[in-house]
This record gives sequence, structure tokens and C-alpha cells, in this order.
Amino acid sequence: MAQERIHQLDYLKGIFILLMVLFHLALVEQTYPVLREAVYTFHMSAFLIISGYLANVDKQPVAFGKGLARIAVPYLLFEALYILMQFFLGGSLGAHNAIESLTATDFVTRVLTMPTGPYWYLHTLVICTAVYWLVYRVLHLQGISGLALSGLLLYGLSLVIVGLDWSNVIYFLIGVFILRSGYSFLKVITPSFIAILPLAVLFAYRENYISGSLAGVAITVLVISLLLAVYPYCFKVVRDGLCYIGRNSLAIVVFSPIFTILTKKMAPYFSFDPSAITFAVIALVLIVACCLGCAWLSDRLHVSRFVFVRDRFYHPFMDCGDPVDNG
Repeated sequence: MAQERIHQLDYLKGIFILLMVLFHLALVEQTYPVLREAVYTFHMSAFLIISGYLANVDKQPVAFGKGLARIAVPYLLFEALYILMQFFLGGSLGAHNAIESLTATDFVTRVLTMPTGPYWYLHTLVICTAVYWLVYRVLHLQGISGLALSGLLLYGLSLVIVGLDWSNVIYFLIGVFILRSGYSFLKVITPSFIAILPLAVLFAYRENYISGSLAGVAITVLVISLLLAVYPYCFKVVRDGLCYIGRNSLAIVVFSPIFTILTKKMAPYFSFDPSAITFAVIALVLIVACCLGCAWLSDRLHVSRFVFVRDRFYHPFMDCGDPVDNG
């Protein structure tokens, strides 16, 4: 189901991917534990809604397989690399999720069923997209029937695959539901500053900070609505910058864990700032810049076609124009 690019979705992805990087920084997590819980309630959940909405399964098997490989291949490569880094360097770098022992069986099991770090998102996306294609394209089920069977199959898989969380599946299916409703994303989740009122109430109670709860779903949808309302009022350079980051969000997902581990060694040099804001800003800029640089270099060295199954992985900065209603 091809559709016109919606710049607001790139903008949202840019914000959520920056939050992902920011709250994977150990010092930030330790300094702001409650804020971390609040952000974890919605940032990747919203990403999954957008991913479900953008998933295109109306393809023949070969074309679909190539599209799925663009997620699966980098997932397998970088998840494997990340596990090896945790095992060989995690202890010396002081990583909280360092792996002390690793057998060949453990390694394969972790890669296939127990993704580490932000790579769980790619793992979930591969499985959800494959099941979605099977139901809608192969079995030719549509509407509520297709959504129900997709949900049933994915629920069954979540019972046997440790790394597939049912709550994450639900958010992906919400995105599919929005797409299959026939309405634009912006017509279903409409921009509204009024969203700040129920958000204030929901965020006032820490027990709502669970992405898999009904409150978590409400928070996620309301945050999207509020951010969409802010979009037209952003400075153009900020709006274009966030869209640029959003278009390169996959590069940040795959490369950021490597640089996040390395920036852990920087933290002691910022002890002069107990708020950790200075460290957070500098580390965030460095990590994102390195990720974008790696994506650009992959294209220049012509390795993107092998690692990311595409000739061009890096998306250059572009003018997104004036805010328009894509609904």
C-alpha cells in the first residue's frame, strides 16, 4: 500500500530515536530514573505504531523478501556484533549488561530469540512484518479478520520467543489498524494541544508508566498528538533537523549501541555537572553524528548493498518545506 511521504512521521521518528539514545546513556538513566520510566512508556511504543503504519506488505514474495532483508540482515549482523562486544569488552567498559560467559549455543539463542539493547525493536519488526505479510498477502485476509489472525499468530509466537513482547506487538498492530482503516495517520491521531491536559493527569501517577497497560497506550497516543500539534510551530531548522534524523533512524538504531558503550568512559570527566545535562548533550551529539557518519561512509565504500541490502542507506539533509496537512 504505497503512500505519500508524511514529513510529520519523520519528525516524530527523529524525536523518539533521540530519546532512545539519550535514555540508553547509563549516567542519564541513573540521574533521572523517574523521567526514564516516563519516557520508556511511550518512545518506542510510538515508534512501533509508526512502523506498523508504514509497513508495506502489498508486494510479491521476492520484493517483500528483499524489503524484509533490509531489516533482518542488519539486525543479525549488529546484534551478533553487540553480543560479542558485551562479552569481550563489556566488563572493561563497565557496561551494566556485560556478558560473563558465552557458548556457541548461548550466542545463537541470544541472536534469534533474546535480542539485547535497542535491537529488540528490529527483531520485533521482522517478526511482526513477516506475519502481517503472511496473513494479508498470502492468506488474503483483510480488515478485522486479518488483524485478528495477525494478533493471534503473534500472540502465540510471543509465548515461545522470549524477545517478542506482546505489548510491543499490540503497538505495531495499532499502526496496521490505522493504515487499513483507509485514513491518513494524521486523521486518526490528530494534532492537539489539548492532549497536554490528560497527559498531565496520567504522568502524575507513576503506576501509569507501563507501556503495556491501557494507560501506556493512552500516554503514547496523546504524546504523538501533542508533538504533532507542536510541529508547525517549530523553528524550520529544528523541524528539518528532526526530519533528517528521523529519515536516518535505522542507522541510529543499528550503530548507536556501539558508540553508547564507548561514551560510558566519558562520564567521569563530567562529574563537575551533577545534573548530567552537559554529558547528555555532548554524548547525544557525538553518538548521532557518529551514526550518521557511519551510514554515509557505508554508502561511500559501497558496503550498504551487503550490510543493509540497499545501494543508499544514508539520507541527506533536505528542506521539508512549510508545514502542510498530509491528512
